[in-house]
Amino acid sequence: MVTEALAGFPRVRAADAARYRALGLWDDRALADGVEAAAARRPGASALVDGAGRLTYAELAAAVRAGLATLAGRGIGAGDGVVLVSGNTRHGVIAYHALARAGVTLVVLDRRCGEADLLVALDSLPAGAPVLLPTAEADRLAGALTGVPVVPLELFGAASAAAPSTASPTASAEPGNEPEPFPEPDRDRPAVVLFSSGTTSRPKGVVHSLNTLTAGARNMAQVTGADENTVAFLVSPLTSITGIMQLHLAADTHATLVLEDAFSPRESLARMNAVGATLLGGAPVIAERLLRAAGDAGSSPGGSSPGGGLSLRTLALGGSMLPRPLLELAMDGFGIEIARVYGSSEAPNFSGSLPADDRERRLSDDGAPLPGGEARVGSARHPGEGLLRGPCLFLGYLDPADNAAAFEDGWYRCGDQIELHDGRLTVTGRLTEIVNRNGLKISLTEVDAALAGLPGALEVASFAMPDPSTGERLAVAVQPAEGAAVTLDDAVAFLLAHGLARRKLPEQLVRWDGPLPRTASGKVVRSRLVMESPAKSSDLADRLRGT
Repeated sequence: MVTEALAGFPRVRAADAARYRALGLWDDRALADGVEAAAARRPGASALVDGAGRLTYAELAAAVRAGLATLAGRGIGAGDGVVLVSGNTRHGVIAYHALARAGVTLVVLDRRCGEADLLVALDSLPAGAPVLLPTAEADRLAGALTGVPVVPLELFGAASAAAPSTASPTASAEPGNEPEPFPEPDRDRPAVVLFSSGTTSRPKGVVHSLNTLTAGARNMAQVTGADENTVAFLVSPLTSITGIMQLHLAADTHATLVLEDAFSPRESLARMNAVGATLLGGAPVIAERLLRAAGDAGSSPGGSSPGGGLSLRTLALGGSMLPRPLLELAMDGFGIEIARVYGSSEAPNFSGSLPADDRERRLSDDGAPLPGGEARVGSARHPGEGLLRGPCLFLGYLDPADNAAAFEDGWYRCGDQIELHDGRLTVTGRLTEIVNRNGLKISLTEVDAALAGLPGALEVASFAMPDPSTGERLAVAVQPAEGAAVTLDDAVAFLLAHGLARRKLPEQLVRWDGPLPRTASGKVVRSRLVMESPAKSSDLADRLRGT
């Protein structure tokens, strides 16, 4: 069974849970209403596209059935805890669907995770919990896998789809051809744990149920107008909240999910057009780079030529807004509808644009709280901090100490400053210390803690620098000891030796010739690090040299 920390979930108040059920926002669907129902109704429709090719809904349903058999053969079933390490491949999608149907508590990690990330994930589960991961990553993560049962992710591949697939009472199939239905799991229990970078020096385990995830995916469908004709193009990691939302969105609406495992603006643009992708959501910097590539290509709007144009019809933007010229290119040049959405790992797709919103309304705020969602301004720790409540909110963090700091009278402290006007929400800034690099959020305090003891350094502090390609990049300020020479390579090697994931590594090291700027209470003033860095000696990663 799952850990004692999970035994007390859900944290949702009984009155709120009852309201969400009464509104039809919880317990309104079964897992089999997704992939299996789509396979029965339109078996030949595209369900999934990755670098290896296309799977129809019949093929995906058959692969999920085979995945369930694989799990059962390994003794993995309801109530167990499992770690899933995956990139943006069909194997991860099939394994996720199979594990959800098996009723396990699933801890998800991106394939680029480090040993330290994997150890944190394993620590959240009982000893002996299995790890599903790509064979190619096993040697790299070997230090965290000692004594751990390992299941090759490649076992979750395409399977025969000769028989129609359904486990839904509303789906149809030829008599005698119906596969054995799986027992639907409890939709309130902890189903998925993912790790979010916050203000603490360690990742925080964010716990979701199937009900909270389905509510978030429904919100995204409402904001974007997604239906069975949608082709969603996923660049963000499959195991991020963005990836999990789009995985559920595609299954719940019987749409097509396209996985992009290695992003490159020109190549990804060509692939997006080749598959006819209609929806892109995730980090704004990804959309910006694709739009620039499409504009540079100079081909006709909405074209499917490999060199340019955009097949996209909807662009879901969260976080920072794109430059106005790019937005106008998207809307006027390519006929793309902009949908604003606000959320986080803890509150996926909490607010967003409404179908009736005109252009200026869509560009002026972060939308309205979506069905069942409530927001108010002002917490006990900050007068402008947003407090959120709703059916898409997570159940809580793994660590009770994190929950004590995150919740206030049943409301979630979101860590962002917000304003509310006429039922609309606007985010004006963030209180948390996070670098948002290409949509991947990295905790500054986690990096600071990992850099403690860096040889030759008297003081070390990480900070976010603006970056035209990635939105922000991670930089490190160092005051070297007298006579010591500290380089970016030194810091990177030190962090890797301590198990930090490569995606969390700094790309710039700035040398301070005196103490780092601090407040009277001793806290590093990161804003001054940003302002004063251009005048300092620094090392840059290869990507930044010569720019």
